[in-house]
Amino acid sequence: MLRFASPVAKRLALTIGALGFSAIGTAAIAQDYGYDQYSADYQTGEQSAGSLAPFFSPTPVKSAKWIAILSANVNYGPSFRGSDKYVYIPYPMVSIRRGGEARRPDIPGDGFDIDLLNNDYVSFGPVGRYQPGRYYSDDRKLFGLRKLPWTIEGGAFAEVWPTYNLRGRVEFRHGFRDEDGWVADLAADFVQPFGQFLFTIGPRATWGSDKTARNTFGITPGEAALNNMVFPQHGLYTYKPQGGFQSAGAAASLGYQITDEWSTTATASYSRLIGDAGKSPIVRRLGDRNQFNISLKAAYAFGVY
Repeated sequence: MLRFASPVAKRLALTIGALGFSAIGTAAIAQDYGYDQYSADYQTGEQSAGSLAPFFSPTPVKSAKWIAILSANVNYGPSFRGSDKYVYIPYPMVSIRRGGEARRPDIPGDGFDIDLLNNDYVSFGPVGRYQPGRYYSDDRKLFGLRKLPWTIEGGAFAEVWPTYNLRGRVEFRHGFRDEDGWVADLAADFVQPFGQFLFTIGPRATWGSDKTARNTFGITPGEAALNNMVFPQHGLYTYKPQGGFQSAGAAASLGYQITDEWSTTATASYSRLIGDAGKSPIVRRLGDRNQFNISLKAAYAFGVY
């Protein structure tokens, strides 16, 4: 599935990486349980043999080569990773998938990916994610600390569906700058439709390399000299965090299919910074180890011929 977003304000994509939001197509989640309204089988009420009902519909879309989804989103979350300051970020998003591509439910936290396998049970391919930066304008308590520029991470993802309502996913990515380092996101989800609703919930974890840890959570003596809040009682020390798991938490979403074209989704997630990331003075002295995100989305889907 090909996905991309378009920012409309400064750091507009602040939480796109955490949300991973992209509509799953135009099909109703409700009574049809994942059928594609643009496919011939949807019109006849039949389902292709061998598909993993109710979420997968690999039948080729005969009336549209592409299915596009336009959405309006708003997120309430930390202004940077580890921050205790929360901000509202509105942003639009455009999603598109090939007609006939295996459909999957809308699950929070995924990066923007292209599925190369198009298989009901396994998917694999390139993935990208926008990672917001950290700037003095985000929080005046960051005075003296170097800015952390935003970056685009690229890599690969793998996803497995052992049953229609259980999913496992891993993403392995690196930013376009060398100092960005390697990161990995791991997710598992339980997915359950009921009526016109679709509910998802599951654990999340993030791993980062040594470079990622030092770039995001490290402190130099010069920074400590300028910002005496990071080491208020210990003088000018250097904090050099090591790589490892940086956060653990969970995410849940509730979608409602209003019509075949219109849908809404609410998402809530929680993560706690752990390991060397959670011990960083940036987090302990200036921010918070507990990170919350809440988002709302309204989406409209249509066929592109």
